[in-house]
Amino acid sequence: MSRSPKPRKAYRPRLIAVNTLEIALHRAAKPAAADREEVLNMLRQAAQALREGVATELQWSIIAGAVDVAKAIEHQGIVRGLAEHLASAEASLQTIYDRAIATGTWKPTALHYYELDAVQTFVDLHTFQVNQLGRAEFLAAVDTAQARINASGNKAALVRDLQTLQAA
Repeated sequence: MSRSPKPRKAYRPRLIAVNTLEIALHRAAKPAAADREEVLNMLRQAAQALREGVATELQWSIIAGAVDVAKAIEHQGIVRGLAEHLASAEASLQTIYDRAIATGTWKPTALHYYELDAVQTFVDLHTFQVNQLGRAEFLAAVDTAQARINASGNKAALVRDLQTLQAA
């Protein structure tokens, strides 16, 4: 009985050697100041509109999404000790949403003092959080928050998607 030889392995091109140190440094570096400010300015503008009582549902969702990102950062353990403040901001945002949507369509509503305080405290703390993160940590937190939002049956929109929504 003769045996046939083993078949040849399929050709697989080798991975291209990359500069792993450069990749690690790129991901460990802080995001550019302009990128951080772009994200934080959108949050600040939404908080300002909410504070003035003229916020749209989109602006409310920007703040609510930022709370989810902040909770993901807290969960990563990079910036710790903010869980109670984040829970307070989340509860205030839920109260604001319930009041604004009570008629069936979004109607901007005035905020109570404790809601104003919770939202402003959140904006300040989230600014601190974002300034402490490296690029990879921030992207991981955004991905985690987006996955949690999608897993709960809601839709998450990224900043680049929001700009097209605002233009429409």
